[in-house]
This record gives sequence, structure tokens and C-alpha cells, in this order.
Amino acid sequence: MAFIDARTLPDASRIEADLIIIGGGIAGIALARELAGGPIRVAVLESGGREIDMDNQALYAGSATVRAPDNPDRALNDYPVQSRIRALGGSAHVWGGKCAPLDPADFAQRDWAPHSGWPMSREQLQPFYDRACDLLGIPHFGPDTPVLQDKARRPLDLDPQDGFFSAPRYFSKISGGADKAAFDAFRTDFAEAPNITVYLYANATQLRLAAKGDTVEGLDVACLSGKRHTARARTYVLATGGIENARLMLASDTVRSEGVGNRHGLVGRFFQGHVTYSMDGDAETEGSAVSIARAESMALYVPPARAAAHCVIGSGLAGQTRMKTGNFTLTLYNGGEPGSSTPTQAETKVIRQTATRLDAGSGVDQQSGQLFGCFAMTEHFPNPDSRITLDTANLDPLGMPRIRLDWVYSRADWDSFERTTAAMGDALGASGQGRLCWPIQHTDYVAIASASRHHMGTTRMHADPKQGVVDADCRVHDTANLYVAGSSVFPTSGIANPTLTLLALTLRLADHLKLKMEAVR
Repeated sequence: MAFIDARTLPDASRIEADLIIIGGGIAGIALARELAGGPIRVAVLESGGREIDMDNQALYAGSATVRAPDNPDRALNDYPVQSRIRALGGSAHVWGGKCAPLDPADFAQRDWAPHSGWPMSREQLQPFYDRACDLLGIPHFGPDTPVLQDKARRPLDLDPQDGFFSAPRYFSKISGGADKAAFDAFRTDFAEAPNITVYLYANATQLRLAAKGDTVEGLDVACLSGKRHTARARTYVLATGGIENARLMLASDTVRSEGVGNRHGLVGRFFQGHVTYSMDGDAETEGSAVSIARAESMALYVPPARAAAHCVIGSGLAGQTRMKTGNFTLTLYNGGEPGSSTPTQAETKVIRQTATRLDAGSGVDQQSGQLFGCFAMTEHFPNPDSRITLDTANLDPLGMPRIRLDWVYSRADWDSFERTTAAMGDALGASGQGRLCWPIQHTDYVAIASASRHHMGTTRMHADPKQGVVDADCRVHDTANLYVAGSSVFPTSGIANPTLTLLALTLRLADHLKLKMEAVR
């Protein structure tokens, strides 16, 4: 129906709809798109405008610290602001478009991985992955797709018994970082439907519970201009991201002192973020690198274009079970990329010659091996001490408490990581494919880690209310008309960019809401 600037409404206006979606990022927009043109009246409340505004962006400000055994604490106080975008389209403004599903292993309950297991399987989510791929304009990921189907780019011949495989990655143009025109159409054209209204510069500051505390009866809405409004619907979906979802639920404490959906103290806990690890080499030190003992193209893993479809080396469930490890990927790159350095020529020559001499049976000349930089990503095991809390002494301009992020790793995370990197090196050598150079000590992991913009786990999904905030339908366990969309519902993080999975879950939620809400009209 329309885009409305909430700052232009008369003060104390009342917004009404059948369904209110709090957050106009990629999850909120995908949900609204699924409902566009139907009988459900939908209002989307977006904190920002169409473009990035630094005053709105500053509402994310808070503090963050990364903690891990045998590592000094690392302050990341800029992370809450720098890792998300508070504007229509959300962080897809800066997302590069990389897509991958979670592996079947990520959905499994693994005895060695604490708090693992989803209340659904990859197979059950597969139809929604396919729909999410269609939405993003990328090929489908089959449940057992081993590599990209490209005869010109042959995969490494790793022994399946070692547990490693070539995992595909595709890129969508529905991204502000890829195709601005396509992205703009994605985030605006759905609002032409007569049942959709999008309110810009509209910040939800309080979920108002009914007196019994089991339903939401309204929202407080604030603008940085000073205006205050209210909003009311039959059903509410919270889609503001892995940090902000928890922040709003914890801050909504007028009826329940612990906040909304937090009877068991789980809101904000189990924060997980994706982190990559690598070491740059120089004249004095070795860097993380892979020497491949073959002369043919490695373009399957190191494509000529940065956003081209390619593969990373992943660790499947069989390997994780054997090694008692979490998920893992190794990504290769050519030297000279931003943020990386190429090993010195002397190191390059020694590593290539040593690896190819050891793999002489491959028929590769000692001078013909290929050397690549590499970085690893490892699953962050769910940890209740890794969490979002509120800094009630530090309020933002809307009167909301700012957040504290304690991003906590356990010794099990490092043990899993080191077993997997060692096994990766063994697998390369045993297959005669190459060698892995990994000169990094676990005491350096926090210092060298590069944190992604991915926030997961703070409103985790579980069938048992004592172990999760939302159920398999993404409904908050103790709040009948409140749902959560986005990666905050992930029980485990896996190592894939979360966008495709959060969209699959959002499309699944849309089907659920259509059945539930249209049935009672």
C-alpha cells in the first residue's frame, strides 16, 4: 500500500494491522513478500530509512568482548555497530551475496557437541531451501550435492573416509554489495500490494504484554525526532537480528521482570558468530597456506572472480563423528587479495618443492606445484555463557538500554579446531594431493580472528521450553502470538553464511502464519 515515514505521523498515532513485522531486513522483507497480495493486513516497522543513516546506525552501539581459554580478552566494542545495517534491507546492504545451506551434520544431535541438534532435519527444510534459492535467483543446493557440476574444474581427490568434501558456494545478486538495482527492487516492490504498509524510522522500544504475560497486546514505537506511537496487531514477528531480537525481548520488562520469553533465562544466551582464522606470512614467519601437488586448474576452489561460484573444503558428519569435532571449512585464495599476504618467494619455492617431492607419484614436476593462501572457519559450539545482556546504566537516545556482548569460547572449541586442521593436513597428504601449512597456536586464535557480521543463537529453537526460546515454528514458547525470524533462532551455527537458512526458515514461517491466521478470519 505505502511507505510511511513515522516521523511525519501526528504524535501518539496508532498503527494497526493483523500482523506486525518488527524489522525491515532481509528476513522481515521476505516474510512480507510472501504475504503480499493476501488477506492478512501487514505492517512492517523499520528503524531506519531507505539508505544508511549514521544517527540510526548509532542505536546499535554497545560493548563487546571476546573471551577464550589461554587467550587474552579482546575488546570488540565497534562490532555491534559495524556488523549490522539499520536501514530498509538491513545488512543485505553490505552482504556480498554468498549463499550456502547448512550441512545435514548441522541439524544432527552430536553427543560431543554440547547443546547441538535442531528440531528438524535438513531433509525437512530442503523444500524451503529450494524456495529461498528461487527467491535469491541462485541454483538449488541438492541435499547431497558434492561439488559444482563443472567438468572443467575438477575437485581434489580426497578419500571420503577421511570425512572431507568439496562444498559449493553460490552468489546472489539480491544484495546491495552485488546489484543495487536488483536489491532495491527486492526491498521495495512488495509494498505495492494493498495489504502491506511499511513504516520507516519506526523503532519498537517495548513489547507490551497482556496482564497475564502470555500474549503481546501492543508495541511502543519511537522516532529519533521525539515522536512516540503505539502499534497493535493479532500477531507479531520479531525480525531485528541476532543481537537486537534479544535486546528488545530483555528490555520489555514491564510485566515480567526477566523480559519477554525469558522464563528460563535463555534469551540472549548461546550467542554464536562466524569467525575466520589465518596467518599472514612474511620474511620471518610462515603463513597459513596449502600447497597443491598438481598442475591442472584449481579454479573450482580459487575462481577468477571474487563472487563466482566455487567450492570450499568442508567436513561432513562422518568425519566429525570419527574425529569428535564440529563443522569446519578451509577456503583457498590466491595471494595478493585484500587483507592477505603472499608467502615470500623463498618460502614458496621450499613448500612447493617439498610437497611435490613427497607426492612424486602424482607425476607433477617439483617446480609445478601450486601454493595458495588459506583461511579456516570452525563451528562455535553453543555456549550459554556466550551471551547478550543489557547495560541498564547506559541508554540510547530512545531510552533503550545498550547491549553488552560476551562472546565466549570453550576449550572444546579449540580442541575441535586443532583436531580438524590436523586431519585436513593428513587427508591432503594421504591422498597425494598436497600439504597444509598451519603455523598457528591456539593461544593466538582470538588475536588473529576475523569476525563476520553473522549473529546467531540468542533466541534459540528447541522443542523443550527449558532448552530454547522458540519452538520449531519459531513461536516464542510462553508468548502465544509472538514469533521470531532470523538467525537468532539457530540452535547451532554451522559454518555457512546464515542468509539462505534464515530465509528458508522465514518462508516456512510464512506458510505457518498463512494457515494459522487466515483460518481464523
